[in-house]
Amino acid sequence: MSATPKQIFDDWNRVWFTPAPPGLIASLRVACGLIALVHFVGLGLVGSTWVGEKGWLNSDAGLYLIGHEVEGTGSSYRWSVLFSRPQLTTLVSMVGIAGSAATVAGLGARLSPLIVWLCLGMFHHRAPLLALVYEPLLTALFAYLVIDPGRTTWTWRPGFCSGDARISVNLAAQLARCHFWIWIAFSLASMLAYPIWWDGEAGWLLLQRGPKWLRLGDGWQFVGQWLTHLVIASQAAILLFMTNPIWNGLGRWALGVFILCMLLLLGDWMYAAMLAAASLSAWPISFPFRFRSNNDVRDQ
Repeated sequence: MSATPKQIFDDWNRVWFTPAPPGLIASLRVACGLIALVHFVGLGLVGSTWVGEKGWLNSDAGLYLIGHEVEGTGSSYRWSVLFSRPQLTTLVSMVGIAGSAATVAGLGARLSPLIVWLCLGMFHHRAPLLALVYEPLLTALFAYLVIDPGRTTWTWRPGFCSGDARISVNLAAQLARCHFWIWIAFSLASMLAYPIWWDGEAGWLLLQRGPKWLRLGDGWQFVGQWLTHLVIASQAAILLFMTNPIWNGLGRWALGVFILCMLLLLGDWMYAAMLAAASLSAWPISFPFRFRSNNDVRDQ
């Protein structure tokens, strides 16, 4: 029996506009905040070397690489204070560190993730070619956290945050979930566009260029081929399980396989952490009892 337009409309409202408790997105906020904290610490240490006042990638080179004043490049949307004030590189990093720490602690409400999002944008727009693989996903998730960061704190102070269910919590969580699904879908589609991901050669090539501790001899080529097929199969499984409520719990296992494969092939711990953090939008983890606010406890 086909659904009526009214049923479709009601289901749409239920998915996007049903109030949800702050704890739904709190674990995502904390995980993203920790990753951003490490990210900005790294930028504070080496950012000036690249985009600082005397960096390798000076302002003129940066403007050239983003196609400044060239029609169709979208350079006008890549504004960054670091183009005109490269001496602020360290300061922007420090502000990002402070905002990330506040986001983890649940302080500052929407202001903290907004500050982190702006600081991420300053660096990403300044040198998009230097962006790490996880940066676009991290930036997008912080944009959703601006809608509602959950505001579940790590203290017992009464009245410090609201424990009431809110539509904005659900909206932020659903946007993050959809973005994560699209991220995996695009990753899978981009891989399948190349024959080496069909015949299993991609994994072997990545193993040869990846972490030295995992480089294998020619007789072990089948390991790379199996990893290639696992990467494809695990991503397809994630997409399937996320859209099927019956099998939704199996998605965590598929995600674990995908993250393990990425670690073996790339050795990129930050990307692995970002995938795990983003998955909390689909499979949230509740805070331990002692980390919930008084209002959340009373609501139970």
